[in-house]
Amino acid sequence: MKRLLFVLLASLSLAAQGRIVEESFQRDPGPLDFIHGEGHEQAILQALAGDALVGLDTQGRPVPRLALAWNTRGKTTRLRLRRDATFADGTALKSEDVVWTFQSIQADPTASPTKRGILDGVGVAASGPEVLVTSPRPPERLLRELGRIPIAKKGTASVGSGPFTCDRRGGEWFLKARTHFLHPRIPGFHFRMVPDENGILDSLQKGWLHIGVPPARKGLQPSADQREIHQPTHAQVVVWSRQKGALKWLEHWRRDAFPEGFLGAKGRPSRGLWPESLGHPVLEIPGGLPAKPGRLELQYAAGDDYLQKVLMALRARAGKDGVDLDLRPVDSALLYQHLTEGKFQLACATVLFDPHPWAVLEYVEPKGPMNFTGWSHPSLPGLLPRLQTATAPEWRDLQKAWSEDPAALPLLDFTSVVWVDARLEVTPSPIGLYLTTPGPSGWRWIR
Repeated sequence: MKRLLFVLLASLSLAAQGRIVEESFQRDPGPLDFIHGEGHEQAILQALAGDALVGLDTQGRPVPRLALAWNTRGKTTRLRLRRDATFADGTALKSEDVVWTFQSIQADPTASPTKRGILDGVGVAASGPEVLVTSPRPPERLLRELGRIPIAKKGTASVGSGPFTCDRRGGEWFLKARTHFLHPRIPGFHFRMVPDENGILDSLQKGWLHIGVPPARKGLQPSADQREIHQPTHAQVVVWSRQKGALKWLEHWRRDAFPEGFLGAKGRPSRGLWPESLGHPVLEIPGGLPAKPGRLELQYAAGDDYLQKVLMALRARAGKDGVDLDLRPVDSALLYQHLTEGKFQLACATVLFDPHPWAVLEYVEPKGPMNFTGWSHPSLPGLLPRLQTATAPEWRDLQKAWSEDPAALPLLDFTSVVWVDARLEVTPSPIGLYLTTPGPSGWRWIR
């Protein structure tokens, strides 16, 4: 009987190890592409199928990934690559692959705007098993940002070296664990398209999904087979504006657009202009209200039910002041195209900031990936080089310059609320479940 019990327990353990994680995408991430791919869903695929030079731990701090060690002298950081890294096709990863990835992003105007912004002004060179990265940015900032650029195989933008291989079949994505230096503890993932939050809730309640974001609905609780995780993310719902004076009105409306309990556990009204959670003090747009606009057009990503609820409340508040806030849902890829091309009056999206104060510079730097309006200021060239530490006094001067005529305004601070199968052990972080090291490779089935 004891032997039979042992065999039964061993079989159950093997069954747990062999269980893939069922997940979903609300939007199509497009093909896996380490050069051109952009957006949250694409970032998840790249995090699973690719490796960056530097990883980020669950506190957002740099840790070894493809680079086992590094040191900085002056403006040059020398990173020593590990020897056991291979691409999904079995070929060894070399410093030439890093150089090709960086230079391909820099040379291609259609490459990921986020990655192009990170690599602006960055030099890269191969030196045997080492990579030399030259940048005027503070080393602390540079290392954290390198963690957002997974390396592709030279000449092949769709092949990475990550812990999982990616196979798309129609509207489904299958990611399978491979031999890798992070030693994945789960066999893989199966993502399918579930475009609306009610569909995600139904799939969670029926056990069809092991992980999912529930709707922000009062009184909604996970089942006994799930647990609710609140991640300490630095995220905001942000509106960009090309309409002079419009953000001052949005700042006025956001104060009382969202009644108590309306936003649920997912969010709270923002204060100021930059995330307080990153250490930035509250600072509002100075001066009184400008001339009232008659109508404002605001674009946002279609299919995001929570965001739509937030914007409808804002529209109702604007209506009390006689302003027609015309909400225009568009495809997420088209919205991003409109943002990068400046084809909008107002545009809204959710932004996940890296856990360091330099993350807001993506708004203000000339080629910053969130500087969609070409914002600038006469004092900017003199201030940026002085932001070498998180506590430099020039931060206050830069925020004041931004407040004089900001290009973006946060509406609410967003909290990541996730339901997870109680049998699956995962680790929350400020950058989400998927983007850390070891991240999903360290997940395991505990029963």
